[in-house]
Amino acid sequence: MQHFHSKKLGNSLQKFWQGTILSQNWKVIGLLIILTAILSFPIYYQRITQPVDSDYGSHIRFAQEFLQTRQLEPATLSHPVMQFILVFMYWASRSRLGLYASMIVVQVVVQVLTALIVYFWIGRGDKKNWDWVRALAAVSLTFVGPIVIPAIWDQQLYYGYIGMANYHNPTIHLLKPIGLVSMMFAIRALDGKKSAWWVILFSALLLSFSAWIKPNYVIAVLPALGLACLIRLLQKRQMDWKMILLGFVLPGVVNLFFQWLIAYYYGDPEEGIILAPFQVESSFSDLLLLKFLLSALFPLLGLWIARKYLLNNSALLAGWTIFVVGVVQNYVLAEGGERLLHGNFRWSGQIALFLLFAILLRWLLREKILPDRTVLWEKISGFVVYAAHLAGGVAYYIYCMISIHYR
Repeated sequence: MQHFHSKKLGNSLQKFWQGTILSQNWKVIGLLIILTAILSFPIYYQRITQPVDSDYGSHIRFAQEFLQTRQLEPATLSHPVMQFILVFMYWASRSRLGLYASMIVVQVVVQVLTALIVYFWIGRGDKKNWDWVRALAAVSLTFVGPIVIPAIWDQQLYYGYIGMANYHNPTIHLLKPIGLVSMMFAIRALDGKKSAWWVILFSALLLSFSAWIKPNYVIAVLPALGLACLIRLLQKRQMDWKMILLGFVLPGVVNLFFQWLIAYYYGDPEEGIILAPFQVESSFSDLLLLKFLLSALFPLLGLWIARKYLLNNSALLAGWTIFVVGVVQNYVLAEGGERLLHGNFRWSGQIALFLLFAILLRWLLREKILPDRTVLWEKISGFVVYAAHLAGGVAYYIYCMISIHYR
Protein backbone atom coordinates (compact mmCIF):
# COMPACT_ATOMS: atom_id res chain seq x y z
CA MET A 1 0.00 0.00 0.00
CA GLN A 2 2.82 2.41 0.89
CA HIS A 3 4.58 1.56 -2.37
CA PHE A 4 1.31 2.27 -4.25
CA HIS A 5 0.92 5.73 -2.67
CA SER A 6 4.57 6.58 -3.31
CA LYS A 7 4.20 5.59 -6.94
CA LYS A 8 0.97 7.65 -7.26
CA LEU A 9 2.68 10.70 -5.72
CA GLY A 10 5.65 10.23 -8.04
CA ASN A 11 3.38 10.11 -11.08
CA SER A 12 1.57 13.27 -9.94
CA LEU A 13 4.85 15.12 -9.48
CA GLN A 14 6.04 13.93 -12.88
CA LYS A 15 2.83 15.14 -14.55
CA PHE A 16 3.15 18.49 -12.78
CA TRP A 17 6.78 18.83 -13.86
CA GLN A 18 6.10 17.89 -17.48
CA GLY A 19 2.66 19.44 -17.91
CA THR A 20 3.10 22.64 -15.94
CA ILE A 21 6.80 23.42 -15.60
CA LEU A 22 8.53 22.11 -18.72
CA SER A 23 5.66 23.08 -21.03
CA GLN A 24 6.01 26.80 -20.21
CA ASN A 25 7.68 29.14 -22.65
CA TRP A 26 10.58 30.01 -20.35
CA LYS A 27 12.22 32.19 -22.97
CA VAL A 28 9.22 34.53 -22.89
CA ILE A 29 8.97 34.34 -19.10
CA GLY A 30 12.66 35.12 -18.73
CA LEU A 31 12.42 38.12 -21.03
CA LEU A 32 9.31 39.30 -19.15
CA ILE A 33 11.24 39.23 -15.88
CA ILE A 34 14.29 40.97 -17.32
CA LEU A 35 12.28 43.64 -19.17
CA THR A 36 10.10 44.46 -16.17
CA ALA A 37 13.13 44.68 -13.89
CA ILE A 38 15.09 46.86 -16.33
CA LEU A 39 12.18 49.24 -16.85
CA SER A 40 11.21 49.50 -13.18
CA PHE A 41 14.64 49.77 -11.54
CA PRO A 42 15.50 53.34 -12.67
CA ILE A 43 12.28 54.91 -11.40
CA TYR A 44 12.48 53.26 -7.98
CA TYR A 45 16.18 54.03 -7.65
CA GLN A 46 15.46 57.68 -8.47
CA ARG A 47 12.44 58.04 -6.18
CA ILE A 48 13.97 56.16 -3.23
CA THR A 49 17.57 57.42 -3.17
CA GLN A 50 17.08 61.04 -4.23
CA PRO A 51 15.58 63.91 -2.16
CA VAL A 52 12.12 63.87 -3.75
CA ASP A 53 8.56 64.12 -2.48
CA SER A 54 7.58 60.54 -1.61
CA ASP A 55 6.56 58.21 1.22
CA TYR A 56 9.60 55.94 0.93
CA GLY A 57 11.66 57.97 3.38
CA SER A 58 8.95 57.75 6.04
CA HIS A 59 8.71 53.97 5.78
CA ILE A 60 12.50 53.64 5.92
CA ARG A 61 12.63 55.97 8.95
CA PHE A 62 9.95 53.90 10.72
CA ALA A 63 11.96 50.73 10.02
CA GLN A 64 15.10 52.41 11.36
CA GLU A 65 13.28 53.46 14.51
CA PHE A 66 12.05 49.91 15.00
CA LEU A 67 15.61 48.61 14.71
CA GLN A 68 16.67 51.04 17.42
CA THR A 69 13.69 50.94 19.81
CA ARG A 70 11.69 47.80 18.86
CA GLN A 71 8.60 50.05 18.76
CA LEU A 72 6.31 51.56 16.15
CA GLU A 73 3.82 54.39 16.57
CA PRO A 74 0.10 53.34 16.35
CA ALA A 75 -0.48 54.75 12.84
CA THR A 76 2.41 52.61 11.53
CA LEU A 77 1.72 49.61 13.75
CA SER A 78 -1.76 49.35 12.22
CA HIS A 79 -0.15 48.26 8.91
CA PRO A 80 3.53 47.43 9.56
CA VAL A 81 4.31 44.80 6.90
CA MET A 82 6.57 47.04 4.80
CA GLN A 83 8.64 48.00 7.84
CA PHE A 84 8.97 44.37 8.93
CA ILE A 85 10.05 43.32 5.42
CA LEU A 86 12.79 45.96 5.43
CA VAL A 87 13.90 44.99 8.93
CA PHE A 88 13.95 41.29 8.00
CA MET A 89 16.09 41.98 4.91
CA TYR A 90 18.45 44.08 7.02
CA TRP A 91 18.80 41.35 9.65
CA ALA A 92 18.98 38.46 7.16
CA SER A 93 21.83 40.16 5.28
CA ARG A 94 23.58 40.96 8.57
CA SER A 95 23.25 44.68 7.81
CA ARG A 96 25.04 44.30 4.46
CA LEU A 97 21.82 45.28 2.66
CA GLY A 98 20.77 48.71 3.84
CA LEU A 99 17.20 49.86 4.24
CA TYR A 100 17.28 52.03 1.10
CA ALA A 101 18.71 49.20 -1.01
CA SER A 102 16.15 46.82 0.50
CA MET A 103 13.32 49.17 -0.46
CA ILE A 104 14.55 49.29 -4.07
CA VAL A 105 14.78 45.49 -4.21
CA VAL A 106 11.27 45.08 -2.78
CA GLN A 107 9.70 47.50 -5.26
CA VAL A 108 11.37 45.94 -8.31
CA VAL A 109 10.60 42.39 -7.18
CA VAL A 110 6.95 43.32 -6.54
CA GLN A 111 6.61 44.81 -10.03
CA VAL A 112 8.12 41.68 -11.59
CA LEU A 113 5.88 39.45 -9.45
CA THR A 114 2.78 41.44 -10.47
CA ALA A 115 3.64 41.03 -14.15
CA LEU A 116 4.23 37.28 -13.69
CA ILE A 117 0.90 36.78 -11.91
CA VAL A 118 -0.94 38.59 -14.71
CA TYR A 119 0.94 36.55 -17.34
CA PHE A 120 0.06 33.19 -15.79
CA TRP A 121 -3.50 34.30 -14.99
CA ILE A 122 -4.17 35.25 -18.61
CA GLY A 123 -3.29 31.65 -19.38
CA ARG A 124 -2.25 29.67 -22.40
CA GLY A 125 -3.75 29.77 -25.85
CA ASP A 126 -3.19 28.12 -29.22
CA LYS A 127 -3.06 31.42 -31.10
CA LYS A 128 0.21 32.23 -32.87
CA ASN A 129 2.59 34.29 -30.69
CA TRP A 130 0.08 34.12 -27.84
CA ASP A 131 2.78 33.91 -25.17
CA TRP A 132 4.31 37.14 -26.48
CA VAL A 133 0.91 38.83 -26.50
CA ARG A 134 0.14 37.97 -22.88
CA ALA A 135 3.69 38.85 -21.81
CA LEU A 136 3.38 42.28 -23.41
CA ALA A 137 -0.03 42.76 -21.77
CA ALA A 138 1.36 41.74 -18.37
CA VAL A 139 4.38 44.05 -18.52
CA SER A 140 2.40 46.99 -19.86
CA LEU A 141 -0.26 46.63 -17.15
CA THR A 142 2.32 47.44 -14.48
CA PHE A 143 2.97 50.82 -16.13
CA VAL A 144 -0.45 52.03 -17.32
CA GLY A 145 -1.94 55.17 -15.81
CA PRO A 146 -4.65 57.75 -16.39
CA ILE A 147 -4.84 59.62 -19.69
CA VAL A 148 -3.23 62.85 -18.50
CA ILE A 149 -4.37 65.31 -21.19
CA PRO A 150 -5.50 67.95 -18.61
CA ALA A 151 -1.85 68.18 -17.46
CA ILE A 152 -1.37 70.50 -20.44
CA TRP A 153 -3.13 73.26 -18.51
CA ASP A 154 -3.11 72.26 -14.83
CA GLN A 155 0.40 70.68 -14.65
CA GLN A 156 -0.92 67.74 -12.60
CA LEU A 157 -0.42 64.08 -13.49
CA TYR A 158 -1.58 62.56 -10.19
CA TYR A 159 -3.97 64.77 -8.23
CA GLY A 160 -7.62 64.40 -9.16
CA TYR A 161 -7.05 61.12 -11.02
CA ILE A 162 -7.38 57.57 -9.78
CA GLY A 163 -3.80 56.52 -10.33
CA MET A 164 -2.37 53.07 -10.92
CA ALA A 165 1.35 53.41 -11.64
CA ASN A 166 2.34 54.83 -8.26
CA TYR A 167 5.94 55.87 -7.67
CA HIS A 168 5.72 57.54 -4.28
CA ASN A 169 4.00 55.01 -2.01
CA PRO A 170 5.50 51.53 -1.45
CA THR A 171 2.56 49.84 0.27
CA ILE A 172 -0.03 50.35 -2.47
CA HIS A 173 2.54 48.85 -4.83
CA LEU A 174 3.06 45.85 -2.54
CA LEU A 175 -0.71 45.39 -2.32
CA LYS A 176 -1.14 44.74 -6.06
CA PRO A 177 0.12 41.13 -6.40
CA ILE A 178 -1.59 40.13 -3.14
CA GLY A 179 -4.86 41.69 -4.27
CA LEU A 180 -4.63 39.93 -7.64
CA VAL A 181 -4.26 36.47 -6.14
CA SER A 182 -6.94 37.14 -3.51
CA MET A 183 -9.34 38.33 -6.22
CA MET A 184 -8.87 35.00 -8.01
CA PHE A 185 -10.26 33.23 -4.93
CA ALA A 186 -13.19 35.65 -4.80
CA ILE A 187 -14.00 35.00 -8.47
CA ARG A 188 -13.80 31.24 -7.90
CA ALA A 189 -16.21 31.52 -4.95
CA LEU A 190 -18.70 33.57 -6.99
CA ASP A 191 -18.51 30.89 -9.68
CA GLY A 192 -19.71 28.33 -7.14
CA LYS A 193 -16.53 26.24 -7.37
CA LYS A 194 -15.88 24.51 -4.06
CA SER A 195 -12.47 24.97 -2.47
CA ALA A 196 -10.63 22.61 -0.14
CA TRP A 197 -10.10 23.69 3.47
CA TRP A 198 -6.42 24.41 2.91
CA VAL A 199 -7.34 26.74 0.01
CA ILE A 200 -9.84 28.58 2.23
CA LEU A 201 -7.18 28.89 4.93
CA PHE A 202 -4.68 30.21 2.41
CA SER A 203 -7.24 32.77 1.22
CA ALA A 204 -7.83 33.90 4.81
CA LEU A 205 -4.10 34.24 5.47
CA LEU A 206 -3.60 36.11 2.20
CA LEU A 207 -6.42 38.52 2.98
CA SER A 208 -5.05 39.07 6.48
CA PHE A 209 -1.58 39.72 5.09
CA SER A 210 -3.02 42.28 2.66
CA ALA A 211 -4.77 44.09 5.51
CA TRP A 212 -1.52 44.60 7.40
CA ILE A 213 0.18 45.87 4.24
CA LYS A 214 -2.56 48.41 3.70
CA PRO A 215 -6.22 47.83 4.67
CA ASN A 216 -7.76 49.38 1.55
CA TYR A 217 -8.10 46.16 -0.43
CA VAL A 218 -9.98 44.52 2.45
CA ILE A 219 -12.30 47.47 3.06
CA ALA A 220 -13.12 47.48 -0.66
CA VAL A 221 -13.44 43.75 -1.32
CA LEU A 222 -15.76 42.94 1.61
CA PRO A 223 -18.66 45.23 0.58
CA ALA A 224 -17.95 44.39 -3.06
CA LEU A 225 -18.36 40.69 -2.31
CA GLY A 226 -21.55 41.50 -0.43
CA LEU A 227 -22.95 43.29 -3.47
CA ALA A 228 -21.84 40.51 -5.83
CA CYS A 229 -23.36 37.85 -3.57
CA LEU A 230 -26.66 39.74 -3.50
CA ILE A 231 -26.71 39.72 -7.31
CA ARG A 232 -25.90 36.01 -7.35
CA LEU A 233 -28.71 35.31 -4.85
CA LEU A 234 -31.19 37.19 -7.04
CA GLN A 235 -29.98 35.07 -9.95
CA LYS A 236 -30.37 31.93 -7.80
CA ARG A 237 -26.79 30.94 -8.58
CA GLN A 238 -24.63 28.70 -6.41
CA MET A 239 -21.67 30.17 -4.52
CA ASP A 240 -18.94 28.78 -2.29
CA TRP A 241 -20.20 30.17 1.01
CA LYS A 242 -17.40 28.55 3.01
CA MET A 243 -14.80 30.45 1.00
CA ILE A 244 -16.77 33.71 1.15
CA LEU A 245 -17.44 33.56 4.89
CA LEU A 246 -14.26 31.92 6.16
CA GLY A 247 -11.81 32.97 3.47
CA PHE A 248 -12.94 36.61 3.26
CA VAL A 249 -15.60 37.91 5.66
CA LEU A 250 -14.38 36.47 8.97
CA PRO A 251 -10.64 37.25 8.56
CA GLY A 252 -11.43 40.60 6.98
CA VAL A 253 -13.69 41.78 9.81
CA VAL A 254 -11.35 40.49 12.54
CA ASN A 255 -8.27 42.13 11.06
CA LEU A 256 -10.00 45.43 10.38
CA PHE A 257 -11.30 45.48 13.96
CA PHE A 258 -7.81 45.10 15.42
CA GLN A 259 -6.41 47.68 13.01
CA TRP A 260 -9.14 50.12 14.04
CA LEU A 261 -8.27 49.55 17.70
CA ILE A 262 -4.58 50.22 17.09
CA ALA A 263 -4.94 53.20 14.76
CA TYR A 264 -7.88 55.04 16.31
CA TYR A 265 -8.96 53.68 19.71
CA TYR A 266 -5.47 53.39 21.18
CA GLY A 267 -3.96 55.80 18.67
CA ASP A 268 -5.75 59.06 17.98
CA PRO A 269 -9.57 58.92 18.25
CA GLU A 270 -9.85 62.32 16.53
CA GLU A 271 -8.47 60.78 13.35
CA GLY A 272 -11.31 58.34 12.83
CA ILE A 273 -13.06 57.64 9.53
CA ILE A 274 -15.53 60.35 8.45
CA LEU A 275 -17.87 61.08 5.56
CA ALA A 276 -16.42 63.95 3.52
CA PRO A 277 -17.84 63.75 -0.03
CA PHE A 278 -15.32 65.14 -2.53
CA GLN A 279 -13.69 67.24 0.19
CA VAL A 280 -10.24 65.67 -0.13
CA GLU A 281 -10.01 65.38 -3.91
CA SER A 282 -11.50 68.82 -4.59
CA SER A 283 -8.77 70.31 -2.39
CA PHE A 284 -6.21 69.23 -4.97
CA SER A 285 -8.04 69.52 -8.31
CA ASP A 286 -11.07 71.22 -9.87
CA LEU A 287 -11.45 68.71 -12.73
CA LEU A 288 -12.66 65.65 -10.86
CA LEU A 289 -15.30 64.40 -13.32
CA LEU A 290 -13.02 64.76 -16.35
CA LYS A 291 -10.11 63.15 -14.54
CA PHE A 292 -12.27 60.28 -13.34
CA LEU A 293 -13.36 59.56 -16.91
CA LEU A 294 -9.75 59.73 -18.11
CA SER A 295 -8.67 57.41 -15.28
CA ALA A 296 -11.28 54.77 -16.16
CA LEU A 297 -11.78 55.19 -19.91
CA PHE A 298 -10.54 51.68 -20.73
CA PRO A 299 -12.84 50.02 -18.16
CA LEU A 300 -15.76 52.18 -19.30
CA LEU A 301 -15.16 51.10 -22.90
CA GLY A 302 -14.86 47.51 -21.69
CA LEU A 303 -18.14 47.90 -19.83
CA TRP A 304 -19.88 48.62 -23.12
CA ILE A 305 -18.12 45.81 -24.97
CA ALA A 306 -18.86 43.30 -22.19
CA ARG A 307 -22.31 44.60 -21.23
CA LYS A 308 -24.05 41.35 -22.16
CA TYR A 309 -21.70 39.29 -20.00
CA LEU A 310 -21.29 41.52 -16.95
CA LEU A 311 -23.78 39.88 -14.59
CA ASN A 312 -23.07 36.32 -15.69
CA ASN A 313 -19.27 36.41 -15.73
CA SER A 314 -17.93 36.17 -12.17
CA ALA A 315 -14.64 37.90 -12.98
CA LEU A 316 -16.34 40.91 -14.54
CA LEU A 317 -18.88 41.02 -11.72
CA ALA A 318 -16.15 40.96 -9.07
CA GLY A 319 -14.10 43.58 -10.93
CA TRP A 320 -16.96 46.02 -11.33
CA THR A 321 -18.34 45.65 -7.81
CA ILE A 322 -14.96 46.29 -6.21
CA PHE A 323 -14.41 49.23 -8.58
CA VAL A 324 -17.74 50.81 -7.61
CA VAL A 325 -16.95 50.38 -3.91
CA GLY A 326 -13.39 51.63 -4.34
CA VAL A 327 -14.51 54.74 -6.23
CA VAL A 328 -17.12 55.58 -3.58
CA GLN A 329 -14.50 55.25 -0.84
CA ASN A 330 -12.03 57.28 -2.91
CA TYR A 331 -14.37 60.28 -3.20
CA VAL A 332 -16.57 60.02 -0.09
CA LEU A 333 -14.47 58.77 2.85
CA ALA A 334 -11.63 60.48 4.68
CA GLU A 335 -9.83 60.52 8.01
CA GLY A 336 -10.58 63.26 10.49
CA GLY A 337 -8.10 65.48 12.24
CA GLU A 338 -4.63 66.22 10.91
CA ARG A 339 -4.78 63.38 8.37
CA LEU A 340 -7.82 64.74 6.55
CA LEU A 341 -5.85 65.70 3.44
CA HIS A 342 -3.58 62.68 3.47
CA GLY A 343 -6.01 61.03 1.06
CA ASN A 344 -5.67 57.56 2.56
CA PHE A 345 -8.88 56.36 0.89
CA ARG A 346 -7.39 57.10 -2.51
CA TRP A 347 -5.73 53.71 -2.17
CA SER A 348 -9.15 52.00 -2.29
CA GLY A 349 -9.84 53.55 -5.67
CA GLN A 350 -6.36 52.79 -6.94
CA ILE A 351 -6.27 49.09 -6.01
CA ALA A 352 -9.84 48.62 -7.26
CA LEU A 353 -9.10 50.28 -10.61
CA PHE A 354 -5.93 48.23 -11.06
CA LEU A 355 -7.80 44.98 -10.37
CA LEU A 356 -10.56 45.94 -12.82
CA PHE A 357 -7.95 46.75 -15.46
CA ALA A 358 -6.36 43.33 -14.96
CA ILE A 359 -9.70 41.48 -15.01
CA LEU A 360 -10.96 43.31 -18.08
CA LEU A 361 -7.68 42.98 -19.99
CA ARG A 362 -7.66 39.24 -19.32
CA TRP A 363 -11.31 38.90 -20.35
CA LEU A 364 -10.80 40.80 -23.61
CA LEU A 365 -7.72 38.77 -24.50
CA ARG A 366 -9.25 35.40 -23.68
CA GLU A 367 -12.86 35.94 -24.75
CA LYS A 368 -12.40 38.31 -27.68
CA ILE A 369 -8.85 38.29 -29.06
CA LEU A 370 -7.93 34.61 -28.62
CA PRO A 371 -11.04 33.19 -30.32
CA ASP A 372 -11.18 36.07 -32.87
CA ARG A 373 -14.61 37.30 -31.75
CA THR A 374 -13.83 41.00 -31.91
CA VAL A 375 -15.51 43.29 -34.39
CA LEU A 376 -13.37 45.97 -36.00
CA TRP A 377 -14.55 48.90 -33.86
CA GLU A 378 -13.93 46.93 -30.65
CA LYS A 379 -10.42 46.02 -31.73
CA ILE A 380 -9.46 49.53 -32.84
CA SER A 381 -11.07 51.41 -29.97
CA GLY A 382 -9.79 48.97 -27.36
CA PHE A 383 -6.23 49.19 -28.66
CA VAL A 384 -6.29 52.99 -28.98
CA VAL A 385 -7.75 53.57 -25.51
CA TYR A 386 -5.40 51.09 -23.82
CA ALA A 387 -2.46 52.65 -25.68
CA ALA A 388 -3.59 56.07 -24.42
CA HIS A 389 -3.54 54.76 -20.84
CA LEU A 390 -0.09 53.29 -21.43
CA ALA A 391 1.09 56.60 -22.88
CA GLY A 392 -0.27 58.35 -19.79
CA GLY A 393 1.66 55.91 -17.62
CA VAL A 394 4.85 56.54 -19.59
CA ALA A 395 4.34 60.30 -19.28
CA TYR A 396 3.94 59.92 -15.52
CA TYR A 397 7.05 57.70 -15.37
CA ILE A 398 9.09 60.37 -17.14
CA TYR A 399 7.66 63.12 -14.95
CA CYS A 400 8.61 61.23 -11.78
CA MET A 401 12.11 60.69 -13.18
CA ILE A 402 12.78 64.38 -13.79
CA SER A 403 10.72 66.08 -11.07
CA ILE A 404 11.02 66.10 -7.29
CA HIS A 405 7.20 66.03 -7.11
CA TYR A 406 4.67 63.31 -7.89
CA ARG A 407 1.61 65.52 -8.42
